[in-house]
Amino acid sequence: MAEEQDSGDEARVKERDPEEASKNINVGNFYLKRRNYAAAIQRFIEALEYQPDSVPAVKALAQAYEKNGEPAKAISAYKTFLEKNPDSPDADGLRNRLSKLDKKAK
Repeated sequence: MAEEQDSGDEARVKERDPEEASKNINVGNFYLKRRNYAAAIQRFIEALEYQPDSVPAVKALAQAYEKNGEPAKAISAYKTFLEKNPDSPDADGLRNRLSKLDKKAK
């Protein structure tokens, strides 16, 4: 039983597969356009499981959370991504988005 408790977030990380991540982003975008935000969120989360440093996936996830009326989760998505990928070439842009969203949420 101790093994189950220790697995935590690592259990959700799948083998890195950018192609599978891309497929999930495309399907997530389809759901986003149809305003099925819950389904879109699940697909973007899955994309990040396949490619944790995917900027398109985290941007789309945050957008889906925001449109679903969950700005705190959008903020959390950006913060988590930036903590794990502080040297991402897109980090400054994501910090700007986070700052704007943070101001809007207050």
